[in-house]
Amino acid sequence: MITIRVPATTANLGPGFDCLGMALDLYARFSFEITKKGLDITGCDPALARPDNLVYQAFLAALKHYDVKPDGLRLHIQSDIPQARGLGSSAACITGGILGANALYQLGMDDQAVFELACALEGHPDNIAPALFGGLRVSMMEGGLPHQLPAAVHPSWRVLALIPDFSLTTEAARAALPALVSLGDACYNLSHAAFLLKALEQDDPTLLRLACRDRLHQDARFALIPGGRQLKEKAEDIGAAACWLSGAGPTLICLYQNSDFPARLEPVIAAVFPRFAMTPLALCHAGAVVERIT
Repeated sequence: MITIRVPATTANLGPGFDCLGMALDLYARFSFEITKKGLDITGCDPALARPDNLVYQAFLAALKHYDVKPDGLRLHIQSDIPQARGLGSSAACITGGILGANALYQLGMDDQAVFELACALEGHPDNIAPALFGGLRVSMMEGGLPHQLPAAVHPSWRVLALIPDFSLTTEAARAALPALVSLGDACYNLSHAAFLLKALEQDDPTLLRLACRDRLHQDARFALIPGGRQLKEKAEDIGAAACWLSGAGPTLICLYQNSDFPARLEPVIAAVFPRFAMTPLALCHAGAVVERIT
């Protein structure tokens, strides 16, 4: 049996639409064990314990890619990453499934091969890159293939996730976006995303706040998240250097430096935004790992 641990991820980081992502220390664990026949999935919602389970589908995709016939499988899922909250649950499932097949069947996939197959299944690399490699990652698609590079984050930045008790699917959040944007808005986001990479290396809250502004996706998505825009503004007023929609939402991510920020935000959350819960997190540097082989 092998166990794969994959971190949660936050993507976009404001202006870096579909190209920036960061791994966080909130994890999903997937345990795989070959059996004589059949499929036994435990640990998750019983409605997801079916052959169309995303982890299992990614597992099968890896085997099919190498023309390997699957045996029976016992799959146990233990995940602290909430579904449909913008924290990379699908990227974690896909990455975990491929790595599980690679380790269990000794397919010999290197990191780039895992990355390419995972991105083909996910459709975009911004969550897959940090889920697999860890840290802050910049990614792009070129010639039909994904590419990624690491970027630095100053150690003074702290992370607070504001996770609501309601979900928002990526499909619904993408459907809210316009098919075309103006040249001015495109240039605005390009400049801010580039600036953001350097601002994250520094410890200047003013520069980070400026860099995290966006014109491509957050306004349209905030319309789908009750209280989301107001909470972002309040968090920044209270002391967050920046607050952005995590991926497609509805979770918000705050970056801050002063240790008392969560304590000052907590009564506001309780009184005005009770559907959101505060979860302190940190940057995960390791990415996906094989935790145990027995």
